[in-house]
Amino acid sequence: MIPNTTLYRFLLLCTLAAAALPAAAQELIPFRYRSEDDNKLLTENDSLRYYAAIGDTGAAVAINEELLTYKLVNRRNKKKVIAEGGIVAEGEGYVQHGRCVLYYNNGKVRTSGMYLKGKPAGAWEEFYPDGRRHLSYHYAVLADKDGTYTCMSGEYNEYYQDGAIKASGLYLADRRRTTDTQTVEDPVTGDKKKSTFSKSVYVPRKIGTWEYYNDAGEVEKKEEQ
Repeated sequence: MIPNTTLYRFLLLCTLAAAALPAAAQELIPFRYRSEDDNKLLTENDSLRYYAAIGDTGAAVAINEELLTYKLVNRRNKKKVIAEGGIVAEGEGYVQHGRCVLYYNNGKVRTSGMYLKGKPAGAWEEFYPDGRRHLSYHYAVLADKDGTYTCMSGEYNEYYQDGAIKASGLYLADRRRTTDTQTVEDPVTGDKKKSTFSKSVYVPRKIGTWEYYNDAGEVEKKEEQ
């Protein structure tokens, strides 16, 4: 049965719009390591220390403290690399820093990008299982009086599996203020009291003209933000 043309186009546009949502809320590349206290040491050799991965009983995190690199591997088959990249010491543990890569089960790259002390930064790409590009986007590094942040900002593109463009537009890192309350203890008296403070939060916001294409390369929809 041939679908109603109007209904079909409506469903297609809804699908395209949903597909162009930012990946910022997702865990881009898994690490699964916090500290030696939180991650059980499984085994070690001259260059690597293998820890049980937090939240993933089938994986282990291999830390190379000399080269400051990590590999998230299959616990039974340590040659099966799930993700890998650079790290830097922070507190009692490490955070991702530098180039990091996530792989499909077939060994091809799934996601690739840079981290800045645990935060995504710079150009990022995601790929289909056959190695063709799926998404490309960018994280800006932002600094204000509250600290350093990263947020999706700049050009965003999504592609069909044959390489044709599917959606294209721009994101702006939108600064907002949020208020939080926490309980603090007086170091002298030991008295506890609630303290309210505000901090910056950056969220990606669509700006300018966004275009959505069908698989024939035709613009199906335009959005003005």
